[in-house]
Amino acid sequence: MTRILVTGASGALGRAVVARLKTLGEQQLVTLGRRDESGLDLCDRAALLAALDAHGPDLILHLAARFQGELEDLYPINVGVAKTLLDWAVGREVRVVLVGSAAEYGIVAAADNPIAEDRVLAPVSVYGLSKAWQTQLMGVYAARGVDVVCARVFNLIGPGISSQLFAGRLEDGIRAVLVGEATEIRVGDLSAIRDYLSTDEAARQLLRIAGRGRAGEIHHVASGVPVSMRELARKRLAAAGLPMGVLRESPSYSNHVGYDVPAIHADMRKTQRLPDQPAKHCLKGLAEMNEGMA
Repeated sequence: MTRILVTGASGALGRAVVARLKTLGEQQLVTLGRRDESGLDLCDRAALLAALDAHGPDLILHLAARFQGELEDLYPINVGVAKTLLDWAVGREVRVVLVGSAAEYGIVAAADNPIAEDRVLAPVSVYGLSKAWQTQLMGVYAARGVDVVCARVFNLIGPGISSQLFAGRLEDGIRAVLVGEATEIRVGDLSAIRDYLSTDEAARQLLRIAGRGRAGEIHHVASGVPVSMRELARKRLAAAGLPMGVLRESPSYSNHVGYDVPAIHADMRKTQRLPDQPAKHCLKGLAEMNEGMA
């Protein structure tokens, strides 16, 4: 029986991952975090190490993260928890999957797209910096023999997306208009081009990477399709039966701090070419469940 431990299971991606995991055969699934049944503070190193010892997972999916704040706010969860997990994994038969972010790439010229996984990282946000440090940790621990891979996620859409992200703020605004709590949705500049995929598809790709990715490597979790934020807004409003006229667009309404990358989307060839054989025998079910790529 494969023992799987998930952090950040209460988040939008975490819920989609857990839902897919529950369709597997025999497994033992444990979720850790303040919002989960465990109530565990992941940043409490001693408590996290004790939980890892108690559950002895074969696979760790580290989805917990913080998106906004200063470095001192993001570092403990985005970097510190990853280090604790990797420290525990040294010398053990366990696979660790770290979730990265497209924000690690930073400034990208439109002509450089689509972006491949080997592009030099140049983050321009505190969040991107913290995730880039996590990626560097992966390299250090992979060199020490830890079976660790990175699933670098682009932009997600779906139920429960954080309001700290554009897609989440948009959905919150749509709900407010539909129930009569607001008459308009205020958004920042919508000209930027992004790579969006549903949380369910992201979960499928992430579990495929967990089952088949090579240790020490990075794989994109994305659609590979460039879409402007304005086009995404148009589609989401149309699906809700609302006109584009409810949008009030102004740079002053943006909550983005610092440089905003004008265009970025993923090169998906590496993820699509994942090997046929699972990375470890205990992960065979994950590999089989996620055959093919959309």
